[in-house]
Amino acid sequence: MNKILVTGATGFVGSALLRVLQQRNDLEALGLCRTLPTDADESLVAVGDLADADLSVVLPGIDVVIHAAARAHVMQDAATDPLTEYRRANVEASLNLARQAAAAGVRRFVFISSVKVNGESTSGRGPYSADQMPAPEDAYGISKHEAEQALQLLCAEQGMELVIVRPPLVYGPGVKANFASLVRLCSKPIPLPFGSVNNRRSMVYLGNLVDFIICCATHPAAPNQVFLVSDRHDLSLAELIGGIRVAMGRKPALLPVPVGLFRLAGWLTGKQGVVERLVGDLQVDTSKAHELLGWQPPYTVEQGLAATVAGMPAVESAGDRNLPLLRVLDFIFALCGLVFGLPVLVVIYVLGLFDTGSPLFLQERVGRNKKPFTLVKFRTMKVDTASVASHLASSASITRMGGFLRKTKLDELPQLWNVLKGEMSLVGPRPNLYNQDELIAERDALGVYAVRPGITGLAQVNEIDMSTPQLLAETDAKMIRELSLGNYFKFIVQTVTGKGSGDRVRG
Repeated sequence: MNKILVTGATGFVGSALLRVLQQRNDLEALGLCRTLPTDADESLVAVGDLADADLSVVLPGIDVVIHAAARAHVMQDAATDPLTEYRRANVEASLNLARQAAAAGVRRFVFISSVKVNGESTSGRGPYSADQMPAPEDAYGISKHEAEQALQLLCAEQGMELVIVRPPLVYGPGVKANFASLVRLCSKPIPLPFGSVNNRRSMVYLGNLVDFIICCATHPAAPNQVFLVSDRHDLSLAELIGGIRVAMGRKPALLPVPVGLFRLAGWLTGKQGVVERLVGDLQVDTSKAHELLGWQPPYTVEQGLAATVAGMPAVESAGDRNLPLLRVLDFIFALCGLVFGLPVLVVIYVLGLFDTGSPLFLQERVGRNKKPFTLVKFRTMKVDTASVASHLASSASITRMGGFLRKTKLDELPQLWNVLKGEMSLVGPRPNLYNQDELIAERDALGVYAVRPGITGLAQVNEIDMSTPQLLAETDAKMIRELSLGNYFKFIVQTVTGKGSGDRVRG
């Protein structure tokens, strides 16, 4: 009977792998983790940081090590070098484990790497193959490639069999991060703008990946090979969203928004990489796994998506402070407003040159989590007007053109750029200045700064401005608690049709 040791045994992949291994009668499995969970059983062992852990107690008698532990995310700040952090977790820890495994007589070492070793995109190039030249681009992919190279040298020297597995995006019950956000987005009862995204992306369902890893741990033809693995059914983003919604018992409901608009938005916001991961190709050629090992995925994509949806926690209520759907709507509406409203923006800008000589008004405001951002509007007051809240300014400062812009609310149009960048929402609390201490205190106490500020909202349409800080903060908090898709559209329609008066000037 083979005895298998799994690292990262409390993680997304490792826990599923250990669970399946323990159900096999021909295998014995033990799991390693950094710290023990409260409900841990005798099959789990805590070893701390693998980069310097002493594994002499657990490795003797082990036939195969499956190294699934890794670090996939590093929170960046000025003092953190992501590559250094990734190298410690993904390179140093892997080598420390492999050296001790070889010394203990472990026969085979299965390393769970990543398709990021191959690169970030196959758009215009065709699928990645297992044996082509690696071309990692980000710090995580580089660290995994370095780990692969170091393990190949070490295992060759020590006579230990090595198998490298590079999965693409893994999904399944309990998945987190971007895929979980996508599932939550698909649960919203509204058409999504991805109907024209006909890219091709390879993915692998967790159950298929676990089955393939076990095949690599036991198959006689697996040693000293690199494998790519997938469900063998590549999907476009439109097909993926449609499949998720079908698994939810819904219709796909997709709008055919041109892909070029997404790429334009990525260029305008400097987030081309994010957009490319959304609409670009990333395919893998898994023929080597099927020809050499005879492996076929035991689950279909439809079964995988159904299991993933069933394993998701209940979708958050409409009053929750994190509504990803509203951010998607903000992005779409802001992008369309800027593109189709460009002629109006240009005309107002040119007229503003004659009115004040400086058409755009830039001012630092308090944003989400009290972080500063630069709000952009069309200037409606004379250039030398003091930087104070509108209700404290003099009406004599407003120019003739400025009065028209404020009355029609056209002065707010440039804020669509703030919305596109994610600094504001179409609906939210009106952003205040940093010198408005009383309002800041009232809003802070009610948690108003937990959301993005907005162009319009409950207070704006009811003509509640910053001259009454307590009432404004209470109104903002009520709007946040009760914000739903219906209210979102209601506030926008009310504003467009003339209800409310924006930032009023008194006196």
